[in-house]
Formats: sequence, structure tokens, C-alpha cells
Amino acid sequence: MIFDLERVGVVRSQDGQGGFRLAIESFQVEKGEHVAITGPSGCGKSTALDILGMLLRPTYAERFVFSSGQGRAHDIAAWWRAGALDRMSLLRLHAFGYVLQTGELLPYLTVMENVLLTASVVRKNRADCVQAGEKLLASLDISHLRDKYPAEISIGERQRSAIARALAAEPEVVLADEPTASLDPVRARIVMELLLDMVKEKGTTLVVVSHDLALVQSLGFRQAPVEIMHDERGELWSVLGGRK
Repeated sequence: MIFDLERVGVVRSQDGQGGFRLAIESFQVEKGEHVAITGPSGCGKSTALDILGMLLRPTYAERFVFSSGQGRAHDIAAWWRAGALDRMSLLRLHAFGYVLQTGELLPYLTVMENVLLTASVVRKNRADCVQAGEKLLASLDISHLRDKYPAEISIGERQRSAIARALAAEPEVVLADEPTASLDPVRARIVMELLLDMVKEKGTTLVVVSHDLALVQSLGFRQAPVEIMHDERGELWSVLGGRK
């Protein structure tokens, strides 16, 4: 098991009343599994992904364990309590690849330079990184954009470039927030199928946030829905993996 979370949550109050509440009651992901976090707009899907990626500090965390490919179990809940931000940063660098909704490419680097940014740090060998980058760009049909800057390409092309960047370092886990949101339905399916093929080839674990239920169902993702529920006081909670 690569992710194991129990009773992890975020509570943001507004002047002490109401606000946003997300409870991850129980959430586990096996190594090599492909999981889609689904649910209505604004329910906290992206927040859940940020928690998994150690980008957002949870308000509380009873159990949050990430197990790397080397068989080491990292107690992320304890790291948050200890303020071990450097340890989490290092783990993210070597184990995680990210695809954000708008690509989030660095504007002053070309597409190829963006793709190689993390890979060149993690994999070291420049020639191997370039070869892997070229292969990814070709697979995603964006080789012709290698020397373009983000401002010179479309949103959909930036999204595909971000997918190439996430995969170039051969991470253990890819976290993708609506990776096909900027694409038309035909291109969305093509890109999602390519993403799945690439991660399956490497045995990579994939967790995506998606509003497209039909697409993730047809591609065999295990769904992890975020549901809106009331607690015993009648307050609204977004809940992943169980009842609040």
C-alpha cells in the first residue's frame, strides 16, 4: 500500500462560523493502482489531492502514511506535527509527479526545459533525460512545441506539456488535477489513455481528480467519491472514504 490515511481533515472557518470542511475518513491506495477522486464542483477534490501531495497541511491527521518503493513507510502525520517541511519537499521531489489544472509551466522556460526541470535533478544523466523527454513529447503529439514558451501555446498544449513534465522523472506517484479539463472530449480521451499507458508501463500509481465520471469509468479507474454530508450538529462536511 502506497497511501494509507485515516481521519485526516481540513477545517477552514469564517469568523468562527461555517466555512469549508473536508474529512478524509479512510483512504488507501495500492501501489500501481489508478484512482479517480470524483464529486461535485467545489466539494474539495483538489484539496484532497493537495493533502496527498503534502502541499496542504491538514488541520488534524490521525494516520497518514506514505510507503515508498524502497519499502520505507513515512509517517507524514508525524512530519507535519514536527514541521519537517524539508523532508516532505525531498520526498515530493523524488517520488511525486504533478499535473495541475492549468499546467503551471514556468513561463521563462521552453516546453522542453520545463519537461526536463525535475528529471534533470532526480535522474542526473542529461542525455537520458533528454531522450525520455523527446519520447514523451512525441507520445503526446507535441514534439513540434519543444522550443516554444508557455505563452506561445494553447491551454490544452500546456496541459499535455505538464503531463510530460510529471512523467519525465519516472516518479512513483502521479497526482493529476483535472488533467483533461482544457481538452475537447476526443482529445481528452486520447490524452487520458496515453497517461494511463505510460504509468502502467512503469508501474506508477496514478491519482486523478476528475468531474468526468463517464471517462474515468470507461477507463477502469477505481472511483473515490467526495460526498457532501451533515454531521450530528447538522453542519455540512465534504467526506472522502466514509461517513462523518
